[in-house]
Amino acid sequence: MSTPALVVIVYDVTDDARRGRLHALLKQYGVPVQKSAFEARLTPAERSRLLERVAPLLQPTDRFVMYAVPASHEPQIAELGVPRPRVLVPRYYVV
Repeated sequence: MSTPALVVIVYDVTDDARRGRLHALLKQYGVPVQKSAFEARLTPAERSRLLERVAPLLQPTDRFVMYAVPASHEPQIAELGVPRPRVLVPRYYVV
């Protein structure tokens, strides 16, 4: 299984209803850090699946961008003000 990477997602969707559906979808994958920005920890397969699910929600006037941040670059992330929420990878154990 691939190691999840920190992913920053930003979007600009012109329609309120579609923007709401996109926001609800993204909450299944990560945490909102601004009105139109999310952070998540996703594997390459999860990133591909998310893009497949997002595509039908977008129109030509919309914009959706996903930036994968390599683990080696995470220590270089600069923050000011309220700390960003920690994005954890859920762990499941079968007993």
